[in-house]
Amino acid sequence: MIGKHLNRFVLTLVCAMLPLAMVGCISVPAGPQFMDPIPPSSSTTMPDEIRDDYWHGQFERVNKEVANAKDVQVVFFGDSITKGWSLLSAKGKPVWEERFAKYNPINMGNSGDITPVMLYRVNHGNLDFAKGQAPRVAVLLCGTNNYGVNQSDGGKVKWDLGIDTDPGQVADGVRAIAQMFRKKLPTTRVIVLAILPVKQAVKWDKVKETNRILAGYAYPKDEVVFLDLQDRFIGEDGKLKPALFTDGTHLTTEGYQVMADAIQPEIDRLINLGPIK
Repeated sequence: MIGKHLNRFVLTLVCAMLPLAMVGCISVPAGPQFMDPIPPSSSTTMPDEIRDDYWHGQFERVNKEVANAKDVQVVFFGDSITKGWSLLSAKGKPVWEERFAKYNPINMGNSGDITPVMLYRVNHGNLDFAKGQAPRVAVLLCGTNNYGVNQSDGGKVKWDLGIDTDPGQVADGVRAIAQMFRKKLPTTRVIVLAILPVKQAVKWDKVKETNRILAGYAYPKDEVVFLDLQDRFIGEDGKLKPALFTDGTHLTTEGYQVMADAIQPEIDRLINLGPIK
């Protein structure tokens, strides 16, 4: 009899506690998601047009390459660091030709670019590939110029950006660009790179915080991948490895080699997965 009553008591206790346990599980808040809505800010609001002659010229260059693209497997989208893979000073060109030429890539880099202008680019032609010609992988490196560039077109167009820009807003700008890649190119897998280290201490602190925020998002598995390469460019003394940088921001050929060593295995892995279905 005692055993029967004890069993009933245990069963009643378990049944009473079960809803609480379930409620507890359900109430645990999820972490921030990559596709969470983007709040408006100076880093996420694109201009009505690109009026700067240089930026507009580069915007049109990419549009033409995209319109004529055939069998492009990888695109690299970003600012002058991206452009330097094969254009401008082309410090990365030997690495580009050795490691990436097989992908028939497009270099979508634009020197001095900031996230609001990048958002204009991806919404006005830079991603308008012909049917069946979308790249397999896109590599994004964006955001560093938000902490320094705040005007264009000879000062006629200004943005509320600069060293005091909130790192969370810059992270939102990066995420907004990556989201647009996923929306406009639904079969393309995206690699979002953390912003690279810089010599300027105040800016480096901001960049680290931006990267910390970006690293905290839950990304859709194998659709968007976040890669943080910061440690590869920092020595044991906590400072930039001088052999990897030309000026404390831009990369030497050796710096591009370090980046290629980190990203090429991931590019190959994602390509081998096939297009997103």
